[in-house]
Amino acid sequence: MRSVSEHRLYLEELAAKVPNPAAGFFGPDSIAWRLSGELVLGLVVLRALFLQVANPKVAQGVADHSDFRRKPFARALATFRAQQRIVFGTCEESIEALMRIYARHAAVRSDSGQGAAYQANDPALLFWVYATLIDSMFFGYRTFLPELAQVEWERFYEEGKLFARLIGIPDEQVPATLADFNAWMADALAGDKFTVSPVGREIGQSLLNMPVRLAAPLTVFLAAGSLPPKLRSQFGLPWSAGRQRRFDRFGGLVRTLARFTPRWLHTAPVYWIALHRARQAA
Repeated sequence: MRSVSEHRLYLEELAAKVPNPAAGFFGPDSIAWRLSGELVLGLVVLRALFLQVANPKVAQGVADHSDFRRKPFARALATFRAQQRIVFGTCEESIEALMRIYARHAAVRSDSGQGAAYQANDPALLFWVYATLIDSMFFGYRTFLPELAQVEWERFYEEGKLFARLIGIPDEQVPATLADFNAWMADALAGDKFTVSPVGREIGQSLLNMPVRLAAPLTVFLAAGSLPPKLRSQFGLPWSAGRQRRFDRFGGLVRTLARFTPRWLHTAPVYWIALHRARQAA
């Protein structure tokens, strides 16, 4: 693992090679901008968060270093804002967001020596968090939006490797191809690699406590419907064949609406702001 100062130097070296720093590390021609700007993908944010805390070490780190019981959405909101800045910000803005995360993670550690030891900047843990974000975008796009061509998915995966480098994951930690990644993720989700710990389940339940009570049933429905059956059961989320049919119909309805709705209505404002800035600089 790099030190904080070493990681900043590494990021600055990458930024020096970017043709238009105002467009950031990815830019308007990237699939990353296209996918990350989709508001509909907000429907799978809970999926990514639940998957992250299915890893007992990630869950323990969240429990030890956040006030998730009183502020269950603080970490999710901070993560979302940072991800948007990394993807859509200028190189300078992206680096500052990345360094705040990296420096904070450097202090998130436990050396208990009893099997629960963790270090948030451990490449294996970083990769799991990264993998949940990528896989949830795949799931969300295929469930709620018109399907992309295979070549576009492969291009997005290649761009995702840059995102992995930016957050401190070494190249050898990331599967070489999209097919390799899908196989790794399928094995991780279906096998015994992760079992939800008691603290992971508590964190998951806290994420369902929406401030608006009327939104709670929809929150549970989206979280349960998007998770693999094994993890859904371990988190204690109710499900049935009837709920699965309703989830499939809901996905189809959102997909149809997205197909016939003007793009500006389902694209985040941050995308248009970044696009204007990049064009001016170019």
